[in-house]
Amino acid sequence: MAYITTRIRSIVLQRTVDVDLYFPSDLPADIVPKINGCITLLHGYNGCSADWVHFTAACRYAADNGLVLVAPNCDNSFYNDMAYGGAFYTYLTEELPELLDKMFNLPKEREKNFVCGLSMGGYGAMLLGFTHPERYAGIGCFSGAVDPGLMMQVMGDNAAGKAVFAPVFGESLTVPQDRDLWNLAQKVAKLPAQCQPKLLVTVGKQDNEDYVIHTQNEIFAKKLKTLCLANYRHMEWDGNHEWKFWDRSLVYAIDYFLHNGYAETKLHDWRCPAEVSGN
Repeated sequence: MAYITTRIRSIVLQRTVDVDLYFPSDLPADIVPKINGCITLLHGYNGCSADWVHFTAACRYAADNGLVLVAPNCDNSFYNDMAYGGAFYTYLTEELPELLDKMFNLPKEREKNFVCGLSMGGYGAMLLGFTHPERYAGIGCFSGAVDPGLMMQVMGDNAAGKAVFAPVFGESLTVPQDRDLWNLAQKVAKLPAQCQPKLLVTVGKQDNEDYVIHTQNEIFAKKLKTLCLANYRHMEWDGNHEWKFWDRSLVYAIDYFLHNGYAETKLHDWRCPAEVSGN
């Protein structure tokens, strides 16, 4: 395995920015016979690019399936070109792919590229996947902040809410149409089935405090079910806004994207009883 932390100079952002990568390519061929794809992992609000490696078994899951991981650091941008801040959407969709292509031999085929994220990153994963369906074959949205507009209605009138959303969406606290996930989903649903990314959405049943995450996802799921999405799956189980939920979600996403039964393998591992001896 190779875990690489890079610090690159972004012209778009006018600063240096971290990107964490994981490559399973130096493992024995009987363990990882080939690189099957690349998952871009997006962090949550107040998170950073290294979170997925520090708090989940993402690298082990990637090694099991021959996947490269790319985790960019995007501050609290909601993966947008911010009203008062960096142009992170432009950085992610235009500059970063070109920079990484110069430095690393990443898979380029659409069918080998996927994007996943948690919370704010769940919104970001849908944003990138819906606006670039020609680039991503799969989207994983875990406990996603899928409706920032609803969040702003709930939180926007207080100072804390404005501190979160005004830097991203401006003083009007309005999500532009080209950044509204429902509007984007309707456009994707009109594409031929083979041009639509697979979409996996997961949310914890108890995940509602502060950010109304479950409520957002419940409303959004009802809307999505009215569309002709060729490959859409919604999953929920007991859980909150926490890493053990997102770790499991990543397993389901890999299984869904690669269609290889990986989730059942992991469930068997987790359920396998241990033989205990001694005192």
